[in-house]
Amino acid sequence: MKVHELIEILEELDPDASVYVMSQQSWPFEVAIHGVAVREDFTEADDEEPPAEEHDRWGASEGALPSTDVFIVEGGQLRYGSKDAWDAARRR
Repeated sequence: MKVHELIEILEELDPDASVYVMSQQSWPFEVAIHGVAVREDFTEADDEEPPAEEHDRWGASEGALPSTDVFIVEGGQLRYGSKDAWDAARRR
């Protein structure tokens, strides 16, 4: 999902509603949001490509990932969630 798609979905909803993350589809939990981060907020700028052994388990190196990626950072688990949330999810 892109930022503009998330904004479009959120613009249709109550602006005073609380926002949570529903995580773990097989054992769902409602999770508070700690905050929002951009990849460049927590990675070091490095002009050199890291050595091959520094790739993650999916094959991407930190330097190859977009610095503008946005993360909704998970806070604490609040309560059990519902598996039905995945079927009801609004998507663009």
